[in-house]
Amino acid sequence: MHVTPSDKSRIKKILVISLSNIGDVILTFPVIDILKTELPAAALSLVIGPKAQSLFNGNPYLDKVYIYHKKQSPLDILPWIWKLRKQRFDLVVDLRNTAIPLMIAPQFRTPLWTAKSETLHMKEKHLKRLGTVFPNTSRLDRSYALFIPPIEVQYVRRLIGDEMGHDQKYVVVAPGAADRAKRWIEEGFAEVCDQLVGSEHLKVVFVGDEQDQKVAARIAEKMSEPSVNLCGRVSLIQLAEVLKHCHLAIGNDSAPMHLASYLDRPVLTIFGPTDPRKYGPWSTKAAFIQGRADCRACRDPDHIKDHDCIRSVTGSDVLKAIKFTPDGVEFVSGIRKSNEEEF
Repeated sequence: MHVTPSDKSRIKKILVISLSNIGDVILTFPVIDILKTELPAAALSLVIGPKAQSLFNGNPYLDKVYIYHKKQSPLDILPWIWKLRKQRFDLVVDLRNTAIPLMIAPQFRTPLWTAKSETLHMKEKHLKRLGTVFPNTSRLDRSYALFIPPIEVQYVRRLIGDEMGHDQKYVVVAPGAADRAKRWIEEGFAEVCDQLVGSEHLKVVFVGDEQDQKVAARIAEKMSEPSVNLCGRVSLIQLAEVLKHCHLAIGNDSAPMHLASYLDRPVLTIFGPTDPRKYGPWSTKAAFIQGRADCRACRDPDHIKDHDCIRSVTGSDVLKAIKFTPDGVEFVSGIRKSNEEEF
């Protein structure tokens, strides 16, 4: 059943069933924003995986956050579903395509199945799914999905001030990725970073989790210019505040690039075996570079093992895609690959 304008006043409790990985959850943020914009008085709760839980700490616009463990046994998941059912949600938007909405029986819910698209961007896919049950024509002018508490804002301001001074412009570089095949070469990052520092007088700030600390440190060793390594030193919410004020964000297909896109910062993402049509940056100023045209988004295990596609991207490819203007950053020809053909 599709929600009509007259139905909106009857919706008091909403459940959004989001995803597990951090980047995937960020891609569902616009769904949350639309629902809170259209139904500001309704209590909105989330189902997410444990990795993304800290993204929502202290968010006053959310009622409850339920953690879904994919490896739960049936004995564990049935009481968990019963707990959801007792909440008596009026509207359930399931972005996982599960049977959970059937079992908790809301008045309005997304269908169990929608047609797949091999090229539709994941953000648009989630919005399209929302549109199967709820009109999503809102003009979004504020964020509800992401809330940065004042104490975290103050912490990041102090941290940035201590590391580089409050007036220093900086580029955020995210050299990590959960999948090694998605990581661009360290020498390439070093070349790009040195050029941005030398010619544009930007400070380089590396971001990522604790596992990315050593990656960033190795890149820094290859650089001739100094940099700041925040990998493992800031939480996800603090990372959002760092990204919010960056001049430019560069990185692999990873959560920081999706977060920078949501915050509408200029984003350049480097792609290997994954498909930028589905996972590319989505801010107003955004571009991607992908490796060789003959193996882009192939997901071939042999190619992935050798990292052939992403290794074919050079530092020169990345630098040629970026143009600095008095008003900020532009991307010279929009979407590019390393062989300079349009995707």
